[in-house]
Order: sequence, then structure tokens, then C-alpha cells
Amino acid sequence: MKTKGKIGAGYKQLRWVVLLLAIAVVLPTVCLLWFMAQVVNNERLAIRQKLITVYREQLAQTVQQTNERWARKCKLLESQESGRHPYQRLVSTVGDNGCDGLIIYDATGNRTYPLLSVDGTSSIEASERFPKAWEMEFLDGRFPEAIAEYEQSMEYADDGTRLAGLIGKSRCQAKLGKTGEAIETCRQVAFSPLEQEADAAMLVLIANARLLMLKFTEGDTEYDELVQQTFSKLISMVYSANEAGFALPADQNLFVAQKIVEIGKKTSLFDADTGPAYRRMQKLIAAEERSIRLAEQFPTAAAVEGWPTDKLQRLLSGQELIHGLYHKSDGEGLLALVSGEDVASTLAAYHEDFGDSYVACRVLDDAGSFISGLAEPEGEPFAAASVGEYFPGWSIELHFKGGDVFEEAAREQIAVYTWTGMLVIMLILVAGAIAGRAVSKQMKLNKLKNDFIATVSHELKTPLASMRVLVDTVLEGHYRDQQQVTEYLQLVSSENERLTRLIDNFLTFSRMERNKQAFQMTRTDPAAIVRAAAEAVRTKLATGTCNFQVQTGEDLPDIMADRDAMVTVLVNLLDNAYKYSDEDKRIELKVFAENKSVCFSVSDNGIGMSRRAVKKIFGRFYQVDRSLARRAEGCGLGLSIAKFIVDSHKGSISVSSKPGEGSTFVVRLPVANHTG
Repeated sequence: MKTKGKIGAGYKQLRWVVLLLAIAVVLPTVCLLWFMAQVVNNERLAIRQKLITVYREQLAQTVQQTNERWARKCKLLESQESGRHPYQRLVSTVGDNGCDGLIIYDATGNRTYPLLSVDGTSSIEASERFPKAWEMEFLDGRFPEAIAEYEQSMEYADDGTRLAGLIGKSRCQAKLGKTGEAIETCRQVAFSPLEQEADAAMLVLIANARLLMLKFTEGDTEYDELVQQTFSKLISMVYSANEAGFALPADQNLFVAQKIVEIGKKTSLFDADTGPAYRRMQKLIAAEERSIRLAEQFPTAAAVEGWPTDKLQRLLSGQELIHGLYHKSDGEGLLALVSGEDVASTLAAYHEDFGDSYVACRVLDDAGSFISGLAEPEGEPFAAASVGEYFPGWSIELHFKGGDVFEEAAREQIAVYTWTGMLVIMLILVAGAIAGRAVSKQMKLNKLKNDFIATVSHELKTPLASMRVLVDTVLEGHYRDQQQVTEYLQLVSSENERLTRLIDNFLTFSRMERNKQAFQMTRTDPAAIVRAAAEAVRTKLATGTCNFQVQTGEDLPDIMADRDAMVTVLVNLLDNAYKYSDEDKRIELKVFAENKSVCFSVSDNGIGMSRRAVKKIFGRFYQVDRSLARRAEGCGLGLSIAKFIVDSHKGSISVSSKPGEGSTFVVRLPVANHTG
């Protein structure tokens, strides 16, 4: 009774501690929230002015950043030396901060880039250079004769004709299956020393030879190094002019660049769609396509005469929206092309900066037409500015969303403070509840330990005291005859066995707590387990009036189990059945197969258990009769140990019982072929 009184007092003290802690925190928090609400209410007018000031400053910064970005584009155009080949200037301007295309005019207004094959002296077609060889190769399929004709035509020809003849010869060799000879012939053109002094027509031949070389060597690992060298030279040809100042015509250059991307992806010479070389080439291809397409619309500088310099103008090219920025430098005119995506990204910066829950932006073009953002604003804008000096006439307006935006802002601040305070209070209460639960658990654990010590002391002391009395009786000679001595020694042996069983349970429990219990799983006959368990308890169950029966099913499948551990489970169940049965004991041990499982059943006609006791029976140290004067010995570990062993075998243990009607324990283990 004293113990219960102490525990109850402890619970009361714990409740008071939690209550005082809650009061000490909640009251100051409520007062603080009230004070914050008053402060926010008094600052509603100040919030409006603060918001307007902040957004105006942010708008000015965004406009400045836009001007700086477009100034860099113009600076990039300004920095291009007029002595460089126009195509090299395109490569330099195309980039993350550059343009999306370029048209260049000289001082006389003529277009110097992009120049197409039809704008200058184009290369003579092979069918015109070698009419007979061409007919033999493509019409008649007489490849050996065509090779001889190509060789004869090249004998006294100029450099361009000789290179074209070598290309034709290599084609015929490849068609005859002489791939090695075709590659060597083609190599003479692809790696010709004439490249640095060649004109545009000869460069086209060299580029075609390199593409043909890559086709000849496709899939042949023997030529990996040659393929890499050829691919690198093709890329270099696309990105630059030779020492004589010549480069491929723009349309030919675009074709070669597209083939480079196609071959590079197919042969993994490019890093798929993620490598920097691939991305750069794709961007260059897109820029050159725009430049060639717009060159037809603006063939000379006269087409852009009257444009304001360094101001963005809207152009239309098919379905793509293009903007142009005309820049003059050293007598030249440069029309930088800017894609609609680039302009949209500039406007997106405004929407990202001002697209929050309070403010929306509205962009208008030079005609006052709506471009993007808030379509139908309420009231006048609280701030407006030019989109940038490079967007003449374009403007951006800032509008507050809704008329009660400042009231909403104040309410949101109050809500933030309120919810923060409530969250803190809830966290404190939860922490207090957890702390109280921990204290309560610790108090229960301490009581359980005390009960365990008392139980263990009682259970160990009883057999020791009995053995001491019996041994002292024998030693002092207080016995009638030798038969009585034998009876005393049998009693000592029985008590010793009982003591050993208790100690084994304590040791098993200790190993369970430390996760040190290991089982040796082997294929085992369930009937052998039952026989071993029955033999272990037969002597004990043979005393008094006890009817012990064992039933073994037929054709039982094997199970994967630790034989000794499962014997321990059944011995504990049989020992409990014996202890909690009356004088006329009826105990039955059965084993049978059911639904891919092997079932071990232990039934008795003992005192039974209530439904509440059945739910707790497998808990550690739990005993239905917890008094020290109980009639059945034990410390409440047998069933918890049995459940631990069964769970380790991936099985289950259940009990059905009613007070006064006995109990039945059933252990189910999977058969050997169904274990995981």
C-alpha cells in the first residue's frame, strides 16, 4: 500500500509540474502576442509607404540591370575587330550574353556576312569536271574504269580539280569494297596541306572529304584515332577561317555544322545533349540559320537605313519572333539578331522580381499595347518606368493586387506572430507531455524492477532453503532408513532442477535483452521436438494425478528450427500447464500440419485466464498472480522467452483461455519449403 501511495503522489507532483510549466509559458506568450498585434495595427499606414519605397527601389535596380545587360551586347559588337573574318565575328558574338544571329555590312552597304554559295564563285560540280568518270560511276556502275578516268583527268589538272578527282576515286574504291584504299585516298584531301591557302571552293572540297572519311571509318575501331582527328578538324573548320582569310560559305558551313552534330551524337564524339561542345554547336547552328534567313530580308544596309542605332526593333521571320539591334562601328554596320526568347527572358526578370502576393507588373510596348503581366489592373500604378533605354517607348507599371493590400499585409503579420506563438506553445506542451510520460514510464520501470528483485529473491530462496533443510537433515542423521535418505536426495535433485530452470530463464532473458541470443536453424522433424519435450517433463508430470497425452500427426513436413530452442518453448508451456492445473490434471501435447504450417498445441484443464490477462500474458515478468504468496512458482519469464524464440523462427504463438476452463497455447511455424 505504501508503494501505491508513493506512486500516486509522484503522479500528482508530475501533473503540477506540467501545469505550472504551461502557465509560466502560456501567459507571457499571450501577452506578447497581444502587444505585437497592437504594434502591427499602429503601423498599417507605415507599411504602405515602406512597400512603395521598397518596390520603387527594386524597380530602379531591375531597369539598371536590364540596361547593363543590353549594353554588354553592344559592347560585344563594338569589340569585334573589323579585320577578322565575318564568320569568326559571328562565333564570338554568339553566346550566353551575346546575340542570336548577325548580319554584317561593309562601308559601302554591301553584305559581307552571311555570304552564300550563290553570292560568290561557287565550286564546279564533279559532274562538270569529270563528265566521263561521273557517268561511269553513277550511271553505269563501272567503278574500275571510273577510277582510271579520275586518275587520268587529275594528271595535269589544277589543285581544285585534283582534290575533286581524289574524292571521286575514293568513292569508287569504297564501292568496290576497298575501304582501306578509299580511306588512304580520301585522307590526301581531308588532311591536304593546301587548307590554309585554299579559297572557299577548295575548302568545300576538303570539308566534303572529311565527311566522307567519317562515313568510310564508321564503326571500325581500327580508325578511332583518325576519326577523332578528322572530327576535330571539321569542328575547327566550322569555327574559324584559314590563314588566307577564307571560310566556308554560310550555307555550306551550316550544312557541315549540322552533320557534325548528327555524327557526334551517333558516334558519342559529343557528350549527348549535355556536353558544352554540343550546346555551343547547337546555338551556333540556330544563329547561322537565323542569319541566313534574315539576310534575304535585309540584303544590304539600305534595308535598315533610318533605324535608330542600338535600339531594339521588332522583326518577323516566319513563325519566329526576331528583334534586331543595328549597331555602327568603324564604318561597318552590324545587325545583331535577338530571339523572342531572349527578349522574353528580359521581361521575365521583371515578372520574377515583382510577381508576389502584393504586386503585379504590366509591360506595354512603344504603342501602348499590352505585352505581358497584369491584363486589367485596378486603379493607377503606384510606380512606372521605362523597360530600358534599349527598348524605346516600352514601359513597365507596378500595381497593387486588390484595394485592401495593406490591411492584408498587416493581417498576415499578425497571423505569422499568432501561429508562431501557438506553435511554440504546442511544442512546449508536447515536450511536457513527453517528459511526463518518460517520468511515468521510468516510475513504472522502477516498480517493475523492484517487483522483479522481490520475485527473483523469493523464487531463488525457496529451493535453496528447501535443499538446505534436506541436506542438514541427512547430515545430522535425522532419518529412519536408507529409503528416506533416497527420498530426501530426490527432493534435493528436484529443487536443484527447478533452480537450474530459473537460472536458465534469467540467462536467456539477459541474452534477449542484449540481442546476443543466436539460433542454429536446421531442417528438423517436428515429431522429434515433441518427443524431446515430452521426455524432459515426463518425470515431473508422472507425479500425482496427471493425465499427460501426446498426439503426433502423420506425414509431418520438416521445419527450419533450432531444435533445443523449440524444445525449451514446449517445456515452458508444459510446465505452465502443470503449475496452473488443479489436482486432477489433464495435459495434452499435439503436433499437426495446417495451411503450410506446423502447429504445436499444449492444452490443460487448469484455472484459465481472463481476457485482460490473455493480452498481457507474453509480457516480461507478467504473472496472473503477482503476490509473493502465490501457489505457483516462477518469475514471469517463461512465456516471454517462448514468444521471443517463436518470433525468431518467423512463427507465431497464440492462446485461447477462459477462467475455470483451462488454456490452449498454439505455436505455428512455417514448413521448410516456405521459409524465406
